[in-house]
Amino acid sequence: MSIWRHRLLWAACAVLAGCWPVAASAQTAVTDTAALQPLHSAELLAPEPPRQPVPLAPIPHGADAPTACADGEPAGQPVLDALFGGDEAFAGLARRSPAEAFRCSGLFPGEAASAVLRDAAVAAPFDVLGAADQLSVRSGGAEIIARALDIGLLMRSLDSGMPFYETRHELRKHLAKPDLRMLELQAAKLLAASFARDPALLAPGIGALIDDMVDDPPADRFRITLALSSEALMELVARIGPQLYTSSLDGLVNILLIQLKQERRSVLDLARAPRTRRLWAEFFVATVGGGRAGSLFGTDPAAARELMRESIQALMPAVLKAPGRVPNGALDPAAIIGALADAMDTGSRPVRAALEDELAAWYRGAGDPSVKAMAGLAGSLHAMRLSGRPATAAFQAERFAERHSLAALPVLTGQRLFRNGLNVQRMTFYDDPDGRASFRGFLRLHRAQGWALQTNPGFVVAVSPERRGRRIVIVADVPGAGDAGRAAAWAWLAREGLSPSIVIHRGHSYHEDGTMPEIVPATALVFWGSCGGHTRLRATLDRAPDALVLATQNIGVSAVNEALLSIIEERLLTDGTIDWNAVWTDARSRIRDRRFAAYRRPDQDSANLALRAWRALQASE
Repeated sequence: MSIWRHRLLWAACAVLAGCWPVAASAQTAVTDTAALQPLHSAELLAPEPPRQPVPLAPIPHGADAPTACADGEPAGQPVLDALFGGDEAFAGLARRSPAEAFRCSGLFPGEAASAVLRDAAVAAPFDVLGAADQLSVRSGGAEIIARALDIGLLMRSLDSGMPFYETRHELRKHLAKPDLRMLELQAAKLLAASFARDPALLAPGIGALIDDMVDDPPADRFRITLALSSEALMELVARIGPQLYTSSLDGLVNILLIQLKQERRSVLDLARAPRTRRLWAEFFVATVGGGRAGSLFGTDPAAARELMRESIQALMPAVLKAPGRVPNGALDPAAIIGALADAMDTGSRPVRAALEDELAAWYRGAGDPSVKAMAGLAGSLHAMRLSGRPATAAFQAERFAERHSLAALPVLTGQRLFRNGLNVQRMTFYDDPDGRASFRGFLRLHRAQGWALQTNPGFVVAVSPERRGRRIVIVADVPGAGDAGRAAAWAWLAREGLSPSIVIHRGHSYHEDGTMPEIVPATALVFWGSCGGHTRLRATLDRAPDALVLATQNIGVSAVNEALLSIIEERLLTDGTIDWNAVWTDARSRIRDRRFAAYRRPDQDSANLALRAWRALQASE
């Protein structure tokens, strides 16, 4: 058996058996920077002697492991099975799942595997192009790529049209412009037809593609949308808007407005048309929540009021009972309340006046108590934000703030955040490439800032330098330690008599269920740095009713998380509490990443305020 085969079999065995060093609960995942002795609370306040931190060893997982594929993700079970099964097993993998065979083709060197890939190229030419970078450095790889570039083969393999857009960069490198144009025209037709048949299936893929091209020129990034009508663009935003990057949502709304102009239609037409009306509520919440209310309502007060009327009718499920109306029970009442309030938060005084008048008129005529309450809370939230600016006489006459009071937000006092001079935080990391990279960034940043780092089996304790009699203690998971590491972290906290007042999620949205049990009734602040963390607001308040929540509206970014958390740490050490005015002022001056716009300030978050108000109303009934 060849050397590479021995290595791959060992790696596969390690993954299957869970025998990587980081997963072993009896071993420490990083090099110690302090002795593994109990670190008592009193000792945390003692002055530290200066010392030179010891570099921490990299974690041998994912992209660093020999079973990682070219995209940095580990090989799946079918690929691991092929590693055990030899050439015949790899040939079977290429027949059953050519995408996986090409994605992980670097794990299968040798002429036999190259012959299999050459044959597979005929059945899956776009999978070849998706793996072109790794194939180009492989012996015989150029021939595999050349076989896939047959224009007739590509035309027959377009499927829904998506494969063209997913590999357009490679196609542009290799195809003549006439061939590229012909392929794109056919892909556009297929995409439009496929989206019309099954928008729910295609929408997430289109959104992911646009998000992945965040650093590309807009003309390339949004090229896929040229195949879609205004109705399809609106439906795309309605289905995936809250999950998109802010810049992706902005681009789609801009293109929708251009498309409407070309079709000589208006946003109001979309709100009223039978095909698009059924998703108008979702579209409205996604677009207004993304900060684009001004684009929807424009500058004509009369048209804006008409659009507000149509939107309220679509948003209020309790009144959608007339023939031809489709009740929408999918949206949370708090999301509706927040969206209506955000819609009125516009810089155009005439438009704002028109929207205020329409909400007031709807409120006066509402017969259903729940609908009246939702409209009333939206008016109260808007009245709070006016901060002395004049509202219309009709709006003021309804006395929203008096009739529908908002629940008071919890206050992050020093007593809630600190105990005996210590602020204790739980920070969760997870075992995937992004989680491991975020963990390394966490260690690097806090070491550079002079924090003491203590390692234990499965978790790390980071202790800040003392400032004004205060210190921060962060107990963070080591990626890969799993439930055993988490149990060890909580056992350590119990021995030390420490209780975290802040819980911080540092991982993808699909790991959020793992962090949720960390939140307890006494938790004062929860930080959801994952994509779409906002969707966890309700579940968070179920577990910790008095917690403030800082979450992303759509995309969470590790670099933004690090910078924002660092600013919060500075405020805690300097002031003993968190002044959100100071935090956001610092963040706007220090965070240059445009995706910071997706992070919602806890004390001004419409959904947060609306949810608390709606819960308080329900509790009082």
